[in-house]
Amino acid sequence: MSRFRQKTYEIRAEILTPVHIGDGSELEPLEYVIKDRFYKVNLEEWLSSLSDEKASEFKKLTGRDYAQKAVLTSLRKYVRDNIDVDKFNEWSADVSDAVIKRYDEKFDAPENQLPMSPFIRTGQKAYLPGSSIKGAMRTAYLNSLSKARTTREKRADLVEGELLDAIIRKEGKPPIFSIDKDPFRAVKIKDAFLPENSTFFSEVINYNKKDNCINPTSIQILSEVTFGKLLNRPIFVDFEIIIDERILSHTDSDLHAHKDKITLEKFLKACDIFYRNCLKEERDTFLSNVTGGENIRKTYKDILDAAEGGFLLRLGWGSGLISMTISKELRKPEKSYGRSKHLVNSRLPLGYVKLIL
Repeated sequence: MSRFRQKTYEIRAEILTPVHIGDGSELEPLEYVIKDRFYKVNLEEWLSSLSDEKASEFKKLTGRDYAQKAVLTSLRKYVRDNIDVDKFNEWSADVSDAVIKRYDEKFDAPENQLPMSPFIRTGQKAYLPGSSIKGAMRTAYLNSLSKARTTREKRADLVEGELLDAIIRKEGKPPIFSIDKDPFRAVKIKDAFLPENSTFFSEVINYNKKDNCINPTSIQILSEVTFGKLLNRPIFVDFEIIIDERILSHTDSDLHAHKDKITLEKFLKACDIFYRNCLKEERDTFLSNVTGGENIRKTYKDILDAAEGGFLLRLGWGSGLISMTISKELRKPEKSYGRSKHLVNSRLPLGYVKLIL
């Protein structure tokens, strides 16, 4: 009987700064209502419950013959004033004072659609996708491999393949990355559901470094993000990492050479080194020789301090190109790295998580 088996590890993630992992959609004005909370409403179910009189009122609004944007504003007001959000909501979340203020101020302005980016969910439950966690770990692990060997490829997927010995080369044909040779096939990470009331809708404002000053740009995004330690509302999430040694040890799979390399300890150490270095590079690039930014600089220090005793990781949208590229050599020279940042509350970069064994 083989001594190799499937190993399961329990990991705890402590969210340090707001994380946003979207579902790819933007909620339009008739899909939600903001009152004391943000409510994702079921408009179809509500409309089907209306009395004949109320349904007729709604229908009259849709038939008005002036600008479509004005019609939308009238419909939005009618929904907000008449829907029972306790009865006809699919899910709800906290909402920041800044978002409430913006919603109220822009509510009657037809040119302001106020689209909202929700967190990914299954039903009513927001979660951290295992694929996102695995992708972040993979990037860090590949970075660690790149420090030990030189690759001849320049294209990102082929660099990964070369580092993982997963390239197929045939004479007269271009090299290709072989999924069958990818040792990460043996790694599985399950989705991790967030605790209730872990998220809120916030303004995420882009800040740009220009002429040695840090200033907000016109890019303001309304996104559902997590709370976290640096918001004085700790969030802990437990998830499982499974490493299937049976796949790695099978001599016919071309993966047996990795069975002693693909380990949880190597993953976590690689993550901590890579994301700490990314944080420091991002901080130094963004804040060097600038006027102001002291509160942002302090936040970067707070993140490093909070990560002590664990392993730093970065997840989700807004992580930045520095944290998503294996090495500097693979970055596109025409891109500007680290010179702009999406921030919550004017100081918090997105996506930092501490992993705890």
